[in-house]
Amino acid sequence: MKVVFVSFSDFKGGASMAAYSIFKSLKKKNIFFLTAYSKYKQSIVIYNIFNKIQIFILRLIEKSLIYLFNKKKYHQSLNIFNTFIYKKIKFYKPDIINLHWINRSMISLSEIDRFDEKIVISLHDMWFLNSTEHYFEKKRNISSFLDRACWEKKKNLINKKNIFFIAHNKWMLNKAVDLYPNLKNKIFLSKYYPIDTKVFKPRNKFNLRKKYNLPLDKKIILFSAQDVNDKRKGYHYFKEILSRLSNNDNFYFLSIGNVNKNLDYFENYKHFKFLSNNDTSEIYSLSDIYLCTSIIDNLPLTILEALSSGNLVISFKNGGATELLKNLGQSFKISDIDKIIKFIKNISVLEIKKYSDKSRKFALKNFKYHNSKKQYQKIFNTIHKFKI
Repeated sequence: MKVVFVSFSDFKGGASMAAYSIFKSLKKKNIFFLTAYSKYKQSIVIYNIFNKIQIFILRLIEKSLIYLFNKKKYHQSLNIFNTFIYKKIKFYKPDIINLHWINRSMISLSEIDRFDEKIVISLHDMWFLNSTEHYFEKKRNISSFLDRACWEKKKNLINKKNIFFIAHNKWMLNKAVDLYPNLKNKIFLSKYYPIDTKVFKPRNKFNLRKKYNLPLDKKIILFSAQDVNDKRKGYHYFKEILSRLSNNDNFYFLSIGNVNKNLDYFENYKHFKFLSNNDTSEIYSLSDIYLCTSIIDNLPLTILEALSSGNLVISFKNGGATELLKNLGQSFKISDIDKIIKFIKNISVLEIKKYSDKSRKFALKNFKYHNSKKQYQKIFNTIHKFKI
């Protein structure tokens, strides 16, 4: 059985990193990772300079169409323009094509429809279940001609016998089946993304805080985001919590990522730009609490990394986070900032340590590469046997 993973990147964003981690866990000669942008030798870049110029232009057209006709709350993708990348995918003669995050005009919905091979779509967000937005809260918005065009294409794909799905938590699986009852026998569960628990691990807080010139006697609260301009990430909630605790000498705040709004006027705050995995893991390890303010999300990879590093994770109740943190961390109703601040103020160092030990133990049992490997292999073997 030959399997081809397809993802826009192997390092840009949580979905791409999760896809590559799953691929890495399988480690087989007959499994290939095809991508447009890569930083890993094991990946195969199927985009030449012409393709990169092509998708850049197509993405500009997409953005223009969205801006003119389809302004909405969350990030959108159309995937309506053919790129002929499907021919490069077919070149590998796969038995199974595993699609991950394939937006930014990487491949069109029409081209996906042309495959007669078995297609497995790994759901890293809700885009394949929706029209143009990557997420929706209560119900889908199918109001414009762009919505309807994408929606009809996806409905046809979902009903095809050669299309299957993988969800990485029960929340996403239940969402998919609620929206499309006929998916009940075509969707599989592979719980949690694999992460490197040898990199993301508890370390000596005292030494690390000295290394980064951070306070030794305060509770350190960490926030991270690939892009704070993404409304889903709830950056304004992090900023509000930071502001309200800015005069409290017991706390210090850190952030990692694209935080483009300067908060340096807060004395108890420090920002790190994008770091290597090892440096990021050190920032997790020296922190006490990881704060995830996403309004809606599948299951942020950062939560898994924080749990593996021994952080107490605080999140809003949404997506896969609520399910995961039921016994490991704390989740609150969206925008319930008062309760979050009260909890942060009242929790003791001893209680944080208990959460830390429990989180690390759970991570070692559930987030290792071999867990994902067993689940994905079983799913691929099952789908390979399906007669279509």
